[in-house]
Amino acid sequence: MTGLKLLPALAALGLMTAPAAYAQADDEQLVLGARQFLTNFHPLVQVNNTKRNLINFSLRPLTAFYLDGNNVCVLCEELPTVENGGAKIVENADGSKGMEVTFKFKEGLSWGDGTPVTSDDVVFTWEMANDPNIGFSNYNPWTRASDVEVIDERTFVIHLPEVMQSYNSWDQVIPAHLERPIYEANKDLESYTRQTLYNREPDNPGLWNGSYVLSDYAVGQRVGFGVNPHWPGKTPDIERIVVSYRDNSSALLQAVLADEIETIVVSPGGISFEQMLELRKQHPDRFQFFVRDGTNLERIAVNLDNPALADLKVRQALMHGIDRQAITDALFEGLQAAAHTFESPVSPYYNPDVRKYEFDPEKAKQLLAEADWTPGPDGICVNDNGDRLSFEFVTTAGNTTREQLALVIQSQLKDICVETQNKFVGLQEYNGEYARKRGFSGMILSSIQFSPSTSPRIALGSDAIPTEENAWVGNNFSGYASEHMDEAVAGFEQSLEETEKAKYSGQVQEIFAEDLPMLPLYFYAAAYVAIPQVGNFNSTPFDVNAIWAEEWTLN
Repeated sequence: MTGLKLLPALAALGLMTAPAAYAQADDEQLVLGARQFLTNFHPLVQVNNTKRNLINFSLRPLTAFYLDGNNVCVLCEELPTVENGGAKIVENADGSKGMEVTFKFKEGLSWGDGTPVTSDDVVFTWEMANDPNIGFSNYNPWTRASDVEVIDERTFVIHLPEVMQSYNSWDQVIPAHLERPIYEANKDLESYTRQTLYNREPDNPGLWNGSYVLSDYAVGQRVGFGVNPHWPGKTPDIERIVVSYRDNSSALLQAVLADEIETIVVSPGGISFEQMLELRKQHPDRFQFFVRDGTNLERIAVNLDNPALADLKVRQALMHGIDRQAITDALFEGLQAAAHTFESPVSPYYNPDVRKYEFDPEKAKQLLAEADWTPGPDGICVNDNGDRLSFEFVTTAGNTTREQLALVIQSQLKDICVETQNKFVGLQEYNGEYARKRGFSGMILSSIQFSPSTSPRIALGSDAIPTEENAWVGNNFSGYASEHMDEAVAGFEQSLEETEKAKYSGQVQEIFAEDLPMLPLYFYAAAYVAIPQVGNFNSTPFDVNAIWAEEWTLN
């Protein structure tokens, strides 16, 4: 376990300061803890896991993956499939195959101001998504559709130019009656992001269509959600949910122990996994602990514009030089699976036979020598030009797990003569200049979730490299472009049969393992801590828990 640090003492984790008596839960309000207060509340612009965990309380996607891993309707009446006739394979004008997918909104579905959610909202969302000057999310992107046909106020047909396995998985829609005038007056991303009501008036109920609406907020401190009286589904049992923010995970843990916070997600975005484990040891009966294998990958994106990192042998050496299993054993008691590919072992498309880069420092040194990097006087490798094998390594400040992980990796890589210069930056700067605009020169820690419908294109497609031309949309932070990979990804996207999808996903993973466009570390477990009074709080590895918040109880 070369380079691993000992776990912090209990006092450093804040576990020695628990109050003698436990406060009783307010049966009308549930307080969740979080870090990283959003600087942009728009649900489809610059989307990351932090935003998805918050926004889905009040703005629901058209479809989502439920606790059992099945895709279900959230805003629609029935999930369209080829089997039930809701989706049809059709012939395009040029003779190629496309699809027509018919959705119908639930009866009575309305925005929080009482305005019905209609097919016009879908058309408007699709139009904005296809404006290259705006740049919407590419998790389940609306840009897949070539057209949206309105049948009536509640019924619409999504036309796809190709056969796509993700034909019945779609993101949120936004309210045309409020956002269309703003969009028409602000046709570029910068001005639209400034003027959208999601950022100027996020507590406007007309922006939200979930079981809750964002009702109030205090910048940097809290976001409150109240029951949406126009929600046609199950009325929430909990009248109010408050997301309460702290600057770092240690402060969050103190708030949990002081009974100021009743439910909290475990990293990323909340307390660290390590803190959860210590909390479980010290207070096994005081809280509920939900831990399930997850699909959210912690990875190192490497800037392939950097000549040293563009060398495959160097990337292979880095993989052999990082002891991922020792990291997860020491920091997470082995409960977060070490990653060999971007697909989690819980995914139906996981390929167990991909090439694996086991921890092997001697092999790493051999690969570096083959790439003409040899140890210099201070132990750090240099090449014939005297260049040092040294990389900037960027992650988010205040994230205890990532800061510790960066230090561990720094120590491990130093043993194979690679230097990393750790840089911990604030969330806004990290998401903007460093990640979205690829402003890092070496490596960056970042997580990304692959639900069963999410195409690997989101992080591996050559068209998913964030650029000014595509309004910085995409999670291919490494800048990886491979025609071979693009072909395999397209094969996966266009397969409807499970065996075909698995075959192409396996190919994508094999290419990934050979090319190493990013370095997989481990998969976050879907983990939460909650007071015993919280019920029906079932964590899912496939989608965001907040989508089903109306099912939660508080007794």
